[in-house]
Amino acid sequence: MGENARPGKGTTVSAITYAAIADHYKKLIADRVIQHGQPLPSVRKLAAEWNTTPTTAARALNALCAEGWARAIAGSGHEAAYRVHEETTLRVAIKGRRPRGEQLSPDDEQEILSAGWEERTGGLIADIFGIEAGTRTLVRRGRVTRGGKLIRASVSIYAPEFAEVVPEALIAEPCGTVALFEQRSGRRTEITADHWSVDVATAFDAEMFGLRPGDPLLVRTTVRHDGLGVIEYGRTMWPRGVVVAYEYTDVDPQ
Repeated sequence: MGENARPGKGTTVSAITYAAIADHYKKLIADRVIQHGQPLPSVRKLAAEWNTTPTTAARALNALCAEGWARAIAGSGHEAAYRVHEETTLRVAIKGRRPRGEQLSPDDEQEILSAGWEERTGGLIADIFGIEAGTRTLVRRGRVTRGGKLIRASVSIYAPEFAEVVPEALIAEPCGTVALFEQRSGRRTEITADHWSVDVATAFDAEMFGLRPGDPLLVRTTVRHDGLGVIEYGRTMWPRGVVVAYEYTDVDPQ
């Protein structure tokens, strides 16, 4: 499908969703119609071409960035980021129980790189938590090294009320965040599903792991809820050569 074959072009504003726009550009990038690093349309141009609102256009670009199909360039808009084509990418969802926390060997060193508030501009994360644009979420970024080599990196995003229950989460130190939340709130959390995939390293990922852009990464995306709403959205990445093993029980095939 060529770049001008836009589904829904010319229809009313309300008929176009940001997901439809994002899916269109995912295919163009995967099929190399749009090359890695090629600029994507601006919010204003995207809105005009798709006969939609700037808000919808911005959400489409945010969704592409959140899923690794694009990246924002300061002062220059957005550019495409090629990912492994869907047919050659491992993607599996596992709904079941696994031991809490992350596995650490005696030689592993865990570090929380940052912890603090970040404002949501909309897009994927805002949709997951059901929050309005402009709402702040608590974000913690961490890494694990072994023998001085980075073997795992992660980012965890928490619902706005989380910090009220666990103020320690705003400090860049390990603190067993979810366990403390459950203990203090009396609310039991569960994982909706672990989504495992093999993606390619973006420029940011490559710099962090000492890889080349496009090298493979094993990625686990997790959504944790307590029956009332989403509590945590997490994304964990491992580079090639690191053995990862988890044991699941009570598995419900997806």
